[in-house]
Amino acid sequence: MEHRTKVTVRPPDGRGLREVRIGAETVDRAWSMRDLRGILRRHGYPQDLDLEDKSEVCWTGGGSDAWPDHAWRRRTTIGFMAFGLVACMALLIIIGVPDAFDAMTFAGRLTGFLFILGGVAEGAAAIAAFDYWGKRSLNISGAIVLLGVLIAVTVTTLLVFLWFQEAEATLYTLAFFPHFFWSLWALWVVVREKIWRGTPYPTRIAAGVAATAILAGVNFSYSSLYQPTAAPTNLALQVRYGTPRMDRERPVVHLPVTLHLKNSGSVPLYILADGWTVYGRTGKYVEKSTELRDRREALEAAGDAARHVESFKRTTLGTGPFTGPGNWFDPGEEYTAQKMVEVPRTAKYDVLEASLDAMVMRKDRGTIDLDTFGTAQLSWDKKSRFYCPPKECSEHLVYHAEVAYSTNLITVTRKPRYVTSWWALDPEDSDWGASISTFKGKGLVKDEETQQEYRRYDLFTVDAQASIPFADIVDPRLP
Repeated sequence: MEHRTKVTVRPPDGRGLREVRIGAETVDRAWSMRDLRGILRRHGYPQDLDLEDKSEVCWTGGGSDAWPDHAWRRRTTIGFMAFGLVACMALLIIIGVPDAFDAMTFAGRLTGFLFILGGVAEGAAAIAAFDYWGKRSLNISGAIVLLGVLIAVTVTTLLVFLWFQEAEATLYTLAFFPHFFWSLWALWVVVREKIWRGTPYPTRIAAGVAATAILAGVNFSYSSLYQPTAAPTNLALQVRYGTPRMDRERPVVHLPVTLHLKNSGSVPLYILADGWTVYGRTGKYVEKSTELRDRREALEAAGDAARHVESFKRTTLGTGPFTGPGNWFDPGEEYTAQKMVEVPRTAKYDVLEASLDAMVMRKDRGTIDLDTFGTAQLSWDKKSRFYCPPKECSEHLVYHAEVAYSTNLITVTRKPRYVTSWWALDPEDSDWGASISTFKGKGLVKDEETQQEYRRYDLFTVDAQASIPFADIVDPRLP
């Protein structure tokens, strides 16, 4: 008979593992008889070794039938924990990569890299879960799993909080809500098992996780909330009249009008819609008057009231877009254009009024697909999705594109938003405007939704006006 070193199988520990010794040396731990045979085979013992032979194997603390391990429960925990950690890793990386490389602010990019780092930690935790609920070869496997679970709870809670602000169903909703409930289950498991026991420096690890979560939250708040609010915006518009010239052959006065725009603030600005108009104004004069005329009409229109003039009427002499939708201006950038307006010399206008208006969006609140937005769609074109029969509405130039959110964290919790801008010319006047909403070209734009988006994207309107007496441009002393 071949002489072999005696094998000793120790009593089960609290998790059902039995220590296996060959002689005085502990070589491994076993969950079951099958596991024990595998250990012995790796150490040179035959597959058919009689484990009941007391000369070969010594059983202490229970015989060969004492295997209290609930393998199905342990493996289910490992599988569910690892699957959730891997899925959370994928979610964090999907959210973090766009911000890490394309965020509009440094804080946004830093947040993106923190999400990627969190994803790496989730992957490491998934691997550590096999060791912690296995034979625990590494004494830090529990700490790594704990780190992954705390990151998952923090991130999914943030996603759910952001989602409840709008409560809009998206494809990502199907991902982060199951992640959220899984993270609560995982937290319950690690707390129930007190996974931090035996972990070196558990307080430092918890402090590191808390610091990372706070840093990510501060960066997100700074880049998404504080910075877009604190950074000042200022778009300066100016309208100036040039020197009028009499036409030598026709009874027309050529009046140059210079339009000027400058971004005087510290934030890049998108022009969503703009337009200029020159009016000829007439009014009925009353020499003796004891009270202001047209007071009610002026108040309703938020306009001017005059003591000796009533029944104001304005006639459009020239109108059109200025820079056009989709242009954007960096701080300090400016643009100037000169328009020429022809006015009949014999016209009966009292005053010429010029105006320049623009609706603007801060570029740090979102980005616009300018390739799409810069192309006008015609309302009278039957192939356009903005087609409107000319008998029902005036002819419009329509500009439409998606607005990307300033951070991918918001993108995954809300529906897409679209900017729609238009410029129209009717027989008497021009009209323009812009809005941001979930409107994609069909249906109706809800006014309450539009007002909310105005605040979210900080849309604002700026204007400039200039007036000149009509007599100044038809003075015969002019060249």
